[in-house]
Amino acid sequence: MNMIYIGIDVSKNTFDVAIVDNNKITNKQFNNAADGFKLLLNEVGLIISNKNDALDRSDQLFTMEATGIYSLELAKYIYKHKQQVIVVNPIKTHAFMKMEMSRNKTDKADSVAIAKYSKYLVDNGDFEKFLFTPKSDTFEALQFLVTRLDQLSNNKTREVNRLGASINKSVTRSLKRSIKSIDGEIVKIKQEVTKVIEKDKDLKEDIELLESINGIGLMTAYSILAYIGDMSLFSNSKQITSYAGLNPSIEQSGTSINRSSLSKLGNRRLRKALYMPAVTAIRYNPVLKKMYNKLLAKGKAKKLAIAAVMRKLLVLAYGVLKSREPFDPNYCGT
Repeated sequence: MNMIYIGIDVSKNTFDVAIVDNNKITNKQFNNAADGFKLLLNEVGLIISNKNDALDRSDQLFTMEATGIYSLELAKYIYKHKQQVIVVNPIKTHAFMKMEMSRNKTDKADSVAIAKYSKYLVDNGDFEKFLFTPKSDTFEALQFLVTRLDQLSNNKTREVNRLGASINKSVTRSLKRSIKSIDGEIVKIKQEVTKVIEKDKDLKEDIELLESINGIGLMTAYSILAYIGDMSLFSNSKQITSYAGLNPSIEQSGTSINRSSLSKLGNRRLRKALYMPAVTAIRYNPVLKKMYNKLLAKGKAKKLAIAAVMRKLLVLAYGVLKSREPFDPNYCGT
């Protein structure tokens, strides 16, 4: 099959593209906005028009990693223009890069590796199950609203810190007004999230399943669903903990191997959303409380023990969403 592979490495403001046509690679960078999306399709169209071969849309495959809201609009734009687009779990592309011994960590190298990964999927007859289909409007609304809540929470934290350091009365009054305004916006956004959930039977059921886990409250359930995105991207719980950056990393010194640290890669917002629930779960979830105390008894630092509880919470969340059964503390071991 004479297919053109378009690998896309997406970041907040731009995306790097590698257009692989046989052995020829064309690298481009575009703005991560509507004008950049249009220029991308124009660039691919220009390459195709210069070829002698008769190609149609089925001979072009766009591939990008799942990066939440940063990749969503681009994937939707490509899909809307009736092009084939794959959105893949970053863990799988990183594993492919290791297999290919790709050591150049640059945006251009990443986009080339993503394009090669899409060819690998095609060669193995495995790409069609990864083809992107947009989520429901309500699910996308949930993602955007939860992201906005996270932004407001960060803004409030900064203002509260400034308030604590303020020694000027006028500045103090200004900061208090700002914090009050942010609190008001948080209340409004939470109300909007509730309305969104009420409109979607599936989302409502997902929320109920997640809340069956002691330690996961309503807002954490919202965050987990929003930041996990497409559950079908994950074949097992190990992949989802890697996606969150909660998998232990191996540190080696001489002949000693130590698994005492986290990878710190992955979805930072998802990790943040799990921290306070883990602290709560240590107090109120018997399964996780037992696990936490066992780790402390083995001499693990509190920080690492909490991280292990965060990881376990995410595994439990993955389990209830996959099984469609509520959490059962009598069934789940540590």
